[in-house]
Order: sequence, then C-alpha cells, then structure tokens
Amino acid sequence: MISPERILVLGCNSFAAGHFIDHALTTSECSVVGMSRSPQYAACFLPYGAACASTGRFTFHQMNVNSDRDDIEKLCDTVRPDVVVNFAAQAEVRNSWRFPEQWFRTNCQSVVWLTEVLRTKDYLKRYVAVSTPEVYGATPEKQREDNRYAPSTPYAASKLAGDLYCGVLHRRYGFPVVFTRAANVYGIHQPLYRIIPRTIFSIKAGQPIRLHNRGRTRRAFIHARDVADLTFRAICRGKSGEVYHCAPSDGLRTIAGVVQLICDLMGADFKTMVELVDENFGQDAVYDLDASKAHRELEWEPKVRFEDGVRETIDWIEKNWDIIRTQPLEYVHRP
Repeated sequence: MISPERILVLGCNSFAAGHFIDHALTTSECSVVGMSRSPQYAACFLPYGAACASTGRFTFHQMNVNSDRDDIEKLCDTVRPDVVVNFAAQAEVRNSWRFPEQWFRTNCQSVVWLTEVLRTKDYLKRYVAVSTPEVYGATPEKQREDNRYAPSTPYAASKLAGDLYCGVLHRRYGFPVVFTRAANVYGIHQPLYRIIPRTIFSIKAGQPIRLHNRGRTRRAFIHARDVADLTFRAICRGKSGEVYHCAPSDGLRTIAGVVQLICDLMGADFKTMVELVDENFGQDAVYDLDASKAHRELEWEPKVRFEDGVRETIDWIEKNWDIIRTQPLEYVHRP
C-alpha cells in the first residue's frame, strides 16, 4: 500500500490528467507537480483549477518530454516525487498515420529515456504508465489484461512499444510500474474534437455532425472522474507489473446511439443533424474491456451514469458557451 506524498504528472494539460490532478488534490493531502509542453488552458478547460486555488498544493512547469530532458531530470531530483504518472502522449489516431515517427518519438522513445532515468532514483515508489485499449486491436469479446496484443494503428503500436519497454524494466530491475487502460473517456472540460462535446457544440451551432463508419463503431464510455479514481487506486493498491482496466458496467454503445441520445437531450432532430460517411481512418470497430480485475484488486467501481455525465457536459458547454464557441473544433496537431 502506497500513500503518495509528491506526485509528478507528465502531460498534465491533457483532459484525463486534469481530472486526475483534481482528484488527487481533493481526496488526499499529497502535493502535485504538473508538467506539460503547452501552457495551461483557459479556466473552463482546466479540471483542477478550483482545487489548485483552494489547496495551494499544485505547481506547473511548461516542459516538453522530447526536448527538455535535462530540465525534466533536474525537476525530478528537486521535487523527488514518490509517484510519477505519465499521461504525456501523442494520442490522436488519424494524424498518427501521417506522422508516425512523431508518435513513436513521444510514446516510445521518450518513455524509454524517462524510465531509464527514473529507475535509478531512490525516491520513486510508483510509475503509472497511462496506456490505451487500442494495443489489443478490435475484438467482439471483452479484453482481459492478459489478452494478446494486436495494434492496428501507428498510435496503438507506439503506445504498446513504450508499454513493453516498461515491462522489460520491471522484469529486469523491479521497476515499480503499473499500467492503466481506460475505455473512451468523456466529461466536462474535454477538447471539442471528441465525439460528445463535438456533438453538443455542433447542435448548438447548427452545424452538421459527420459520423465516420456511418456511426456503427462501438465504444464503451467511462467518465473522467471514474478514470481518475481508478488511477489513484492503482497508485495506492496496484501491484507492480500489473495492468488494470477501467471500463463502465453498462457495456458498449454505437457512436450513432451516443449522438442520438445527445440529440434527444437537447431537443434536436438526429436525421436532420447527422451526415453518415463511410471512412473510418483505420480505426478499430470496437474496444471492449473487462474491468473485473480492478473491481477485485483495487475495489474500484464506476460511479457516474452515462446519461448523467452527458447531461453534465451539456450544462458545462451551455454555461461556458461564450468561450467555447471561439475554440477550435478540430484536433490541432503539434509536432
């Protein structure tokens, strides 16, 4: 059992990382140091803003894991974190086909560098590798943590490469890594290019909603607060070298079904709003995770009902519309 005192979060400006920081600050007494290549976002896209202001236990550093390595190692030795959580990643699938070398640089090469540095530090008790179910490829059956790997995109292959190296370090040196793999994460503060906030934005703006693969792709959706809870439990209760899945208890949904729900909640006509297109940019048709291990070993259960989480996201966009309407709707690629 680990009770973290100082947590370093790489990629702290990512959506899931922001919710994790908020959870860590509000449910424990630990201090958190965040590091990201981009400056901190506007308040409405910053999940930990209120917790940071009320606790005073968060500091931010703008650093790039690919180019600021000496400074990052100095920061580690100054902070001496007992826990490092690595959310830093190139994570968008479509552009991974265009720039695969960039995805491997961040998701594999920088992971090799970082973990080689950290394995020599006597202050480190836990390293959390935030991974993805896409390393398994598509399957109609629930994936367990010991299932075979079959990545089908450059993004998935690059993430798996980094994971495998962490596994090598665990077996060779006892490196204290745990892996987390979550279903599709959603919730307030999410970037607008993701399907749920994008759909809400499009309905409010009166713009058509394009559904790739004609909306037939199936996904399980898990709220960001539930992911944050599992991640913190993996730190405290997880076993080194083990993988933990984070998935909802209500199974898979088609993307078309998700959009239909949002249309119903917002009083929009699905047939009028939606344009069905065939291309899917090489994405897998389905990811379905078995989270029974996390239930059993971490005593974790998802708490946010999907419809409640969607309603909350609609309310968040309504409340912050004057700012959100000015934000880019497409993924902004940064090498």
